[in-house]
Amino acid sequence: MRRIFLLLLALSVVASNGLSQTKAANETNPARILIKFRSGTRSLAQARAAVPRSHLEWRRPAEVPLVNTPLASVLSASGIVGLRAVKPDAGLEPLASGIERLFIADLGSDVSADAAIRSLANNAEVEYVEPDAVARITGVQASTPGASQPSIGKVPLVPTDPDFSLQWGLQNTGQTINNVTGTPGADINAPAAWDVSTGSSNIVLAVLDTGIALNHREFAGRLVQGINYITPNTDPADDNGHGTAVAAIAAATGGNGILIAGVDWNCKIMPVKVLNAAGNGQYSDIISGLTYAADHGAKVINLSEAGKDVSSALNDAVDYAFGKGAILVASMGNDNTETPYYPAAYSNVIAVGATNSKDQRAVPFTIGGQKGSNYGSNIDFVAPGDVMIGLSISDPNALTAYSGTSVAAPMVSGTVTLILAVNPLLTYDQVFAALKAGARDQVGPGSEDTQGWDKYFGWGRIDAYRSLLTARGIDLFSQIAIGGAYTTIFTFLNTGSVPVSANLILTDKSGAPLDASLAGPSISPNLSKSGDRVFASSLAFTVPPGGTRYLTATGSADIKTGWARVENSSGLLGGVATFSYAPGGSAPQTVAGVLSSSAVSAATIPLDDDVPQNRYTGFAVANPGNSSVTIKVVTVNMDGSPAATLSDIVLSAGQQTAAFIYQDPKASQKFKGSVVLIGRGGATFSVVALVQNQGLFTAIPVIPSKAPNIN
Repeated sequence: MRRIFLLLLALSVVASNGLSQTKAANETNPARILIKFRSGTRSLAQARAAVPRSHLEWRRPAEVPLVNTPLASVLSASGIVGLRAVKPDAGLEPLASGIERLFIADLGSDVSADAAIRSLANNAEVEYVEPDAVARITGVQASTPGASQPSIGKVPLVPTDPDFSLQWGLQNTGQTINNVTGTPGADINAPAAWDVSTGSSNIVLAVLDTGIALNHREFAGRLVQGINYITPNTDPADDNGHGTAVAAIAAATGGNGILIAGVDWNCKIMPVKVLNAAGNGQYSDIISGLTYAADHGAKVINLSEAGKDVSSALNDAVDYAFGKGAILVASMGNDNTETPYYPAAYSNVIAVGATNSKDQRAVPFTIGGQKGSNYGSNIDFVAPGDVMIGLSISDPNALTAYSGTSVAAPMVSGTVTLILAVNPLLTYDQVFAALKAGARDQVGPGSEDTQGWDKYFGWGRIDAYRSLLTARGIDLFSQIAIGGAYTTIFTFLNTGSVPVSANLILTDKSGAPLDASLAGPSISPNLSKSGDRVFASSLAFTVPPGGTRYLTATGSADIKTGWARVENSSGLLGGVATFSYAPGGSAPQTVAGVLSSSAVSAATIPLDDDVPQNRYTGFAVANPGNSSVTIKVVTVNMDGSPAATLSDIVLSAGQQTAAFIYQDPKASQKFKGSVVLIGRGGATFSVVALVQNQGLFTAIPVIPSKAPNIN
């Protein structure tokens, strides 16, 4: 079947669902209210005893066991005809945000929400009662099915997905789409990020939206059990298209030769339907969806919907999910206003604005005639969100396009799942710090995108690659610690705003404690009398905010090789190591390098060497395995052709060494290209690039790569 690309050809159209995306203030559902009972009250006990244990069933006040109870009388007098718990499987035991005390009440057709709220407002056993507000999707779909495919220049397809070249938000090469030529590099730098990680099936992304096309091949094998709060007891299938597009942008399977690629290719996806076919949703269903997702293992929750109404109940649900360890990402809204929208305006939600293909704030959006990406004091980051390519729910071979902060948010959600794939133990603060460290600042117009945080671009436009590099170094420092006469110097940097307490722990290759001489300046008051040195396998240390701490590990000549790791860090901690080595029996030399225990089978390092001018490149390599490895070293010209095969490096188990290209007689005096390291026979090793320029050494990260076709 011929694939159809749905593309907007005009700048001013209405959303395909026929709805204006500008939400009226104080918009609520008149048929429901939200009630939170006080802890320890009779009403709470009766409500908890009465409600069904299903996430979707209602209990009528006239039904047993509510009948003839004081609570039944109170609810009936208020016009309430149905009651449902946000967390039905809880008891009376206090939970985060008091979520076990929050209930959704259905009103009779002849009762107004205002009247029911007034009836309950002075009840001493009610903590709060409020209207059930409405949120809407914050993305608009192109409405011209069958339009011709846009004119796009020649774009290298990094994954094998045939329409990847349309996804400028992942890789912007200056494509011209709909007569708009983008700015190269105005993207989230996805191909480089995929060299670090394409995601992990251990991470679950919940998409709280209009549902997902459950049988689409781009999601094959990746969906986990979800729920439908709009039409209970049915599958969370998408009847609008918005949720499918959002899920695809975050997590369509990349590299499968089908249609497009998402940011994360491997995470699990949980469909939670909280919005109806028109793209509208009641706060009560979003609250229920947040609780369900957090309770069922979602590590990241995407919320591409927004409402203007402040809600204590929605805030409680956000706090509950946050307390369960979920990271929430939400869209800012599309009215080009500072008016806060929820849930994005809550402090523990990552709020995302949208940019266009020229790295400008999307004002106006290309699709739907929307005013533009919202801004304000609650914005955290921006991400591409204009003419973003998604999947169609009506044709499995078709694509569609959306504009709005709705489709910017999943760019960030997908990046967060990649970050957690690299380092699954990171907290919200640490993930936020990784996003912040990677974000590109001052890429937009100078009038809006000023240095540091600003209310238009937040901390900047997301760069997934840079954030993954940061995440890989946070609390995950791992290094061949010591071996033979090696001395390793660890440098720890606190990148947060609170003191960090941690332990440097040394183990041998079997995991048993490995004693060494550990030293550092003022590492502990009880060590100061012995010159801040102790022979041990672990050492506790603290780093003040913005501070640095140096620790050294030295062993005797016959000491076993081993690992170093950092545990129990209470904040944001980065790590770098230097080590001494003595090539060929010469005097020890100190070389900078971070050697991760995550081994690779091949790596590529860019070269721009000029030996006469004292500028040259090298690498530090380590063998984390239990048997010797041989590493082939090849230089490659700028056009990709082989230049020279240099001397092999042979490392015994646990050994590490460093070398510079100029040390090999086959290396040129001046050379520009790259050096490729390949483990022979598929052997793996750890590696870092080293640059010496005018006598100064610098360690630079190396992205592992698949072994090139080099004989």
